[in-house]
Amino acid sequence: MEGQPVRKIAIPPTAPSSNTQPFRCGSNEVLLIIGGMGPVGSRIKAEMALGLTSSASEFRKPNAVLIIGLCGGLTPSLPEGKIVVYTDCLSTEVANAPLRCSQSITDSVVALLAASSIQCDRSVGITSPRIATTRDERLALARSGATVVDMESYSILNAAATAAVPAAVLRVVSDSIDRELPDFNRALNDAGALDGRKALRVALGSPIRTAKLLAANKRAMQYLANALEIVLPSGFFAQAESPESQ
Repeated sequence: MEGQPVRKIAIPPTAPSSNTQPFRCGSNEVLLIIGGMGPVGSRIKAEMALGLTSSASEFRKPNAVLIIGLCGGLTPSLPEGKIVVYTDCLSTEVANAPLRCSQSITDSVVALLAASSIQCDRSVGITSPRIATTRDERLALARSGATVVDMESYSILNAAATAAVPAAVLRVVSDSIDRELPDFNRALNDAGALDGRKALRVALGSPIRTAKLLAANKRAMQYLANALEIVLPSGFFAQAESPESQ
């Protein structure tokens, strides 16, 4: 679902969909990589894409990484549909140091969207292996200093830093601090991804909350699509500085 806006930009309606071939978008050559849900799957895909594993030969090292998707709000000031770019990303693993996103890409994204009258907030994100389903869980995460939460960004940013590739995060708040979610944590497997059958049982047990969540996700994805149509063709990615120079 989160990759669908990129597919629409990349592929004419009459052409078959592909996630393995780069495409031209403005002056950029873009490759969409679906990292999957959770920190483990996203780390594996990121390390492959950035040439950090022996199985990475099919990928060329990119000039920059843009992490996209949905996130949860941890403060009332970030309602559903709000577009955010991360300045920094934290981890719920206490041993993991905060990671800083590329300042030049972040600044360029904010300025580019503002020029198109699209508001974009700078936020501190936190990556958690669990889904924050209640207000109390979100408030606990907010005590770290983060204002939004996701399940993948830290792993990808860490891989990008290891590969010395500048990276940024562009997400949309899909569930606000007050939205109660079905407890899909009961459907997570050891890698932090959803087990389909277990997730279906959770959804059937909370049909109204599930329907409202899906509707909120769909609305948020439209905001993300609008932002990506402006950001992806831009030429600032090739000029982004490496993490070592920040």
